[in-house]
Amino acid sequence: MSRLTELLRQVRKADAQLGTDLEAEVAALTKRRTFGLVFEQHQPEAVELPGRVVRRGDKVRVLPPRGGCPYV
Repeated sequence: MSRLTELLRQVRKADAQLGTDLEAEVAALTKRRTFGLVFEQHQPEAVELPGRVVRRGDKVRVLPPRGGCPYV
């Protein structure tokens, strides 16, 4: 983001109104979207809920019998 802020600063020096408008738009975008690696927003592909009763419409994973090879 430092490169972006530096470019915005240069634009503001050349045209104050354009620089202000661009900074406002970038600020609005950064409030909605986080940049970089964001681990907090990871949504797991599967969640194990061992105490929950299976209901119609649930997607379940069928495990092989104990001691069996899962890749056969």
